[in-house]
Amino acid sequence: MRGETSILISALLMSTVSIFVRNIEGDAVSITFLRFSSALLFLTIFSILSKEFPAVRDRSLIYLGIVNVSTVVCYISAIQTVQVGTAALLLYMAPVYVLPIAAVTGERIERKTWIAVPLGITGLYLMLSPYAEISLGLVLGVLSGVSYAFVFFYSKRARMKHSSFQITFFNLAFGSAILLPYFLFRGVSGSLPWILGLGLVPTAIPFVLFAYGIKYVKVQRAPILALVEPLSATFIGYIYFSEILTAKQVIGAMLIFVSIIIAWRK
Repeated sequence: MRGETSILISALLMSTVSIFVRNIEGDAVSITFLRFSSALLFLTIFSILSKEFPAVRDRSLIYLGIVNVSTVVCYISAIQTVQVGTAALLLYMAPVYVLPIAAVTGERIERKTWIAVPLGITGLYLMLSPYAEISLGLVLGVLSGVSYAFVFFYSKRARMKHSSFQITFFNLAFGSAILLPYFLFRGVSGSLPWILGLGLVPTAIPFVLFAYGIKYVKVQRAPILALVEPLSATFIGYIYFSEILTAKQVIGAMLIFVSIIIAWRK
């Protein structure tokens, strides 16, 4: 169960990202750079102390770096324009996109996956029911989910050759490098504690836990377990930002929780 536990803890920590994002003024790309670079700072310190340094051995890390940046930029953009819970739930449409990827790569689809995914998606639909029109925030949320599906796929492949620390370090270094020019041009406004918190709590620690856990969990199950993040993000939106859920959204959240329990069971 160590893989499942790592992914669940990772998801819970990542669900706090909205608190930090909404306390930093700037566009999604600039905030993504701060998220990656501040997290990279913490991992660099750890790398020096532990004398463990990453090495790129295959292309899967490059592909993972690309889809990881795409996921975070789209997700932060969605957080800035729609409800926190809604943005997180759109991110976790990933189980739908993961299934065909798993099937194409030869992974046998478990019976409980066929049960858990429809329940989770029904929950997502109910959570999104208050939105009558398609907005840019919703579109970006959907794109974050598509990108996230590939994050699970490439993380699984990269984990075969690299440690969780090496994968996370490379992801953060890659993202920081390609976003640096944009950040220097635009910049952001925010206090150092919030920026460092963004790098540590919802980024450095959960990224390492996620990369560790994905090795021990089938790629079809991982995104279902990670549905705990939008569930947690929804409660954070209610408690911290006073974003109230409708009755349909509450039922949707309950269905998502049930789907997580099904996927968790051995």
